[in-house]
Amino acid sequence: MKRIAVLLTFVLFLCACQPTPEEEVVIHKNEGTLEQQLAATPVPDYLEETGANTLRLSLNVPERVQENFDGNAVGGHLYIEMDAEVEIPNVEKVSVLRGQVGYEPEKAAERIAKLLLGDGPYTRPGHSERAYAEVHLAFYQKWLEALDQKPYGPAADYDAIRNEVQQHLDAYAESYRMATGENDHPSQPWTGSFDDAKEAISISSGEKGIGMHNGDASNFTYGAGSHPSFGGWMDHPRGPRNEEERQWLHNAADFANGLGFARVIPQYINDADEMTRMRYSVETGFESGYKVFSLLPVYEGIPVYPYVTMYGSDTGRQAAGVPFARNLDQEEIFGTLYNGEVVQLQWRSPFTVTQVENENVPLLPFERIMEIFKRQVFMSVYLDAGYDMTYKVTGIQFSYMRVQVPNSDEYRLVPVWDFIGYVVYDWEATPGEKAISQAFFERMSILTINAVDGSVIDRYLGY
Repeated sequence: MKRIAVLLTFVLFLCACQPTPEEEVVIHKNEGTLEQQLAATPVPDYLEETGANTLRLSLNVPERVQENFDGNAVGGHLYIEMDAEVEIPNVEKVSVLRGQVGYEPEKAAERIAKLLLGDGPYTRPGHSERAYAEVHLAFYQKWLEALDQKPYGPAADYDAIRNEVQQHLDAYAESYRMATGENDHPSQPWTGSFDDAKEAISISSGEKGIGMHNGDASNFTYGAGSHPSFGGWMDHPRGPRNEEERQWLHNAADFANGLGFARVIPQYINDADEMTRMRYSVETGFESGYKVFSLLPVYEGIPVYPYVTMYGSDTGRQAAGVPFARNLDQEEIFGTLYNGEVVQLQWRSPFTVTQVENENVPLLPFERIMEIFKRQVFMSVYLDAGYDMTYKVTGIQFSYMRVQVPNSDEYRLVPVWDFIGYVVYDWEATPGEKAISQAFFERMSILTINAVDGSVIDRYLGY
């Protein structure tokens, strides 16, 4: 559950060199090639030949790719084991969209406040350290009582889970005991104006409240009542397990769609306490009643994924002289459900489309995308010296990614291909067992390729 944001320019992506191929794979963006491609009109010959009316058929995209290959990466040897489902939206054309971060800055705050909080009167929400600690104390006490009913799973795992929950409980008990009220503040009448788009807005009405950064909904938050705080994107996400969970996830999508930022579709739902179960692979016996969820914004039938780039090894990246960079924030929506109702929601960097730059941009065939991946993945991965690595590619996804327009505060949504999966390091965590890292399985992209010109996009840099 990591969230990172930055505004960066849309310039040349530099990568390591390999022997010069007969044909250049990565198009140099500083020569204006991408700008020309974005403005080009596709030649629909292949559509006429095949009679295709979907993107999958027109680009000759298979349902699944199964292939293994390997080569030298920066610092070591990289193995690719690919058994990947290829996801592509069922659309007939792909547009390049241009716009800004935020939603109707002069109207969003007032419209959303009335939608979620009613006509008022509104107040600036207060804060109480003890009240905050009490909510979390009750949550972890309930969890501990469920654990004490009987040990679940192996004794060592049970003890580890119980100790972790006890530590949380003790920490909030100490926070409650030490609360002096110095940082408390009572609710105040809302006297601010919705017309001032530069003002940060945080208001409530009874048990519900909303907040907006800079008054333009570039970071929107919603909360209802007193509930424990849960994060958004899940390290171990899953889909609905039953019809009730499926309905709950659709409730969350309906709630978000009602706000009018963008059309959204359900993505994941999970128990709020599932991370502990997954970490120890043992049933805890605790059902909190809370569900965390994530939704995907969709533009013209194409989703936006908030991925970051998987470099392989941060240490290897530093050794290769590549500096760290902050991730260009992509639009994302996540929150918490309780008894089927949205009680917490965060909408980060909603995007407002201001124009369509190209209604039907030409795209590279999938075969070409695969050729680029097989070359470029070895230039983009940085390994610790002497340690080999295996990338297990489990999915290939077509989506939109937001990139910044050069010398501008505007952005484009351009079509990209992401190769997702997880890492297996070639060293033994325990005798006879390799270390496997799946912590960011649904959050990181092994490689992101521009579907228009075939250039590699570093999601940390945003170009």
